[in-house]
Amino acid sequence: MKKEKDQDFIEFVPADELTSSGRPLKPVDDVEITTAPATLTSSMTLEEMPPVFRELAEPKLPELRHENRARLQMQSPNRLFFYWSVGTNPFQKLNKALGAKTASYSLVLKLVDLRRDTEQIHPIDAEGSWWFDVEADGEYQAEIGFYAPNRPYVRALFSNTVETPRKSPSPRVDTEADWSITSEKFAQVLEVAGFTEDAFDVVLAGDDSESAEIATHSALSDLTGVTSAESLSDIAGDEIRYALLLLASGVSLEGLRWKISPALFALLEKYAASLSSEKAFGVLKDHFDIEADEISEEEFGPAVFGASSINFPRRLKTRRTLPKLQPVSSRAGDFGF
Repeated sequence: MKKEKDQDFIEFVPADELTSSGRPLKPVDDVEITTAPATLTSSMTLEEMPPVFRELAEPKLPELRHENRARLQMQSPNRLFFYWSVGTNPFQKLNKALGAKTASYSLVLKLVDLRRDTEQIHPIDAEGSWWFDVEADGEYQAEIGFYAPNRPYVRALFSNTVETPRKSPSPRVDTEADWSITSEKFAQVLEVAGFTEDAFDVVLAGDDSESAEIATHSALSDLTGVTSAESLSDIAGDEIRYALLLLASGVSLEGLRWKISPALFALLEKYAASLSSEKAFGVLKDHFDIEADEISEEEFGPAVFGASSINFPRRLKTRRTLPKLQPVSSRAGDFGF
């Protein structure tokens, strides 16, 4: 290799002898050149694809080292992903501590809802992953441990703590009259900001939050036939109104699975036989004076990215007429998303 002092370039001079191999290079004429297709066709099988396309068609996550690991991640306000690994045989230390009494124990995964003081337990292997359906506005931690009926639970690993956000604007109202505004004015700000669903719900609920909660739970009771207020008391009103609006717009019950809380979905699934878009619209009209032309559906992209709840493939679009926009602040002093 030589570098000319007076020119800004580098010249590479091939050596007379090969330095990396004792075998001479093949003459160019003897090299067999194959040209792979640059594009894919709908009839092309996986084996027929060029190597680079085959790699893209079969994505593989990198292999993690076999060590003690417990990671909890949030996909959306209602979905958590947990993956774990136990580095050594988890029963060895348990056997040393309890001896023959470990026979009845099994390795389990436990998800703890720290705010509601509830938990769920699932039998697992020493390594794997799990999806959880959870409540919005919650705090969760996952654990790996040993469980046996009528015996003490033994924790082996625990994860980070994850807080799921609300799916709606803050319900807090500013106590100072200078900053407190009506629900309609707050809805104007939300609508212009692009949060049409939230704006519609703010107008629907109105300024009397207590009356709105009563009307919302009454609407759900009329839809499902549930008469016990205790069964509905733990389900947020805005969550119920969102589900009713989606059902009224023609979304199927299965289409609500990842959009609402697991408690509300379980309740609706229990009474699936009594659900219909016509009935959902009827209870909304009775309790909130909503009209049919205020509800429609709009198609969006095929996927949800990250923790966003805005761009679901099927999203409710409302056409309720809101008052003319004025420069106002939030009803809670902040937007509270």
